[in-house]
Amino acid sequence: MSDTSMDIDTPPVSAEEIKNQANQQYKDGNYREAVELYSKAIELSPKTPTYYSNRAAALMMLSKYKEAASDCRVATELDPENTKAYARGGKCHLYLGNLEAATRQYEIALQKEPNNPQFQKEHNTLLHVKHYLQQVEMYMKNNQWGLARNSLDRAISFVDSSQTPYKWRLWEGECALGQKNYSEASRIASNIVRMDTKNPDGVYLRARVLYSQGDNANAVAHCLEALRCDPDFTQARTLLKKARAIEAQKESGNAAFKANNLQEAYDAYTAALAMDEENSAMNAKLYSNRAAVLQKLKQFEDALKDCDKALELDPDFIKVYSRRAACYMELEQYEEAVRDYKKLTESDGSNREYINLLRKAELEYKKSLRKDYYKVLELSKSATDSEIKKAYRKLALQYHPDKNAGDDKAEARFKEIGEAYTILSDPQKKARFDSGADMDGGMGGMGGGFDSGGVDINDVFTQMFGMGGMGGMGGQQGFPGGGFPGGGGGGRRSGFGQGGHSFHFG
Repeated sequence: MSDTSMDIDTPPVSAEEIKNQANQQYKDGNYREAVELYSKAIELSPKTPTYYSNRAAALMMLSKYKEAASDCRVATELDPENTKAYARGGKCHLYLGNLEAATRQYEIALQKEPNNPQFQKEHNTLLHVKHYLQQVEMYMKNNQWGLARNSLDRAISFVDSSQTPYKWRLWEGECALGQKNYSEASRIASNIVRMDTKNPDGVYLRARVLYSQGDNANAVAHCLEALRCDPDFTQARTLLKKARAIEAQKESGNAAFKANNLQEAYDAYTAALAMDEENSAMNAKLYSNRAAVLQKLKQFEDALKDCDKALELDPDFIKVYSRRAACYMELEQYEEAVRDYKKLTESDGSNREYINLLRKAELEYKKSLRKDYYKVLELSKSATDSEIKKAYRKLALQYHPDKNAGDDKAEARFKEIGEAYTILSDPQKKARFDSGADMDGGMGGMGGGFDSGGVDINDVFTQMFGMGGMGGMGGQQGFPGGGFPGGGGGGRRSGFGQGGHSFHFG
């Protein structure tokens, strides 16, 4: 028996039926499926404006505003009375940052339906955005970056923040740069470049961020890339020249410093500093480098000034704290050195070098709170035994009371000189003093007395000069005529002053 069954053709689905299915998908929140179905309806009936307008609504829910705006344009061309398409087109252009196009679309919609509350509400939103963006441009022109960013944020709050218009993103980056928030500026610029690697404005913004961070080499590379995208990009060309010039001077200074041509290095860094006074990050590096030159020249006061300038420009420039602390140590400003070394250990608590430097500074600071016997004898801390003896001989002769009769200050100075010599001439006492240990009698404290162990300064003087006090200096070379005024006879122990009383320092 032959198969006589007949094929039954399925009736075709109409474009209108597909549109109805798409509408249901839209209501259910399935926007991608809705877009696909509207597209099928358009294939079947490409001259039906409603299908384009509806697809635009679904595309807007997917944040595809450019495609949606195109559908709105087609819908209004097919049906100039389609007010929904005009309003939707206005919203798309607003979200794309095309405020003039958005204004035209809303004006047409309101001309046709002046009492439509939704159109009025959306048009008012547009007016608010335009107002805030006018503020942004005004504040940016006046370098009021915080106010500019605040107005920009207000404008962004009216649109889809996940699809912020490109120009507005550039403004975000400029505001962050103006506020010297380089990490935020870098984040924004990097995101913009990832969005469109061939847009010269985004690449140039990234170049500016790198330049502001003191990274001239990468700034140059980005300027070149921006110029490849747009050979007539004047701003990129200007920044390129400036970054190259500063980098060349800096590298010249670095090379001179390594070659120990210190004046040449100083001049190169100074020239680089004059090229752009607004580039805080780069100038902080240049001041730090110049401070290193001054430090090597032992011009510590000037080196400190450059360190201060570097930290004023970049308070987080940790390396400068180390350099400044070293200068403080050379100038014996130990309390300030301790403060900077603490800053370093706070930044890196595991760094043994920082810890050791802090301990050394703290020890020197502790030692500085007591009397400095090296300074009393006008010596450096590296003085040898012979230098200590020579200094004592000179100062003891200069300030001996017999030479300075009635001068209480000279008498006190003489006592201090003898005290210093008693400590520094004794190897054990000197070692303890150098180590920072407290001396007997509280010498290590602030304002404590000094116990000379019953030593008579006359005895110290006698041991040094090999005679019976200052009164016995009649035959000493260089002191003819029987001693200083007020001195005693050659064989008698001198009194300090004219009263003939023996002066003991206890």
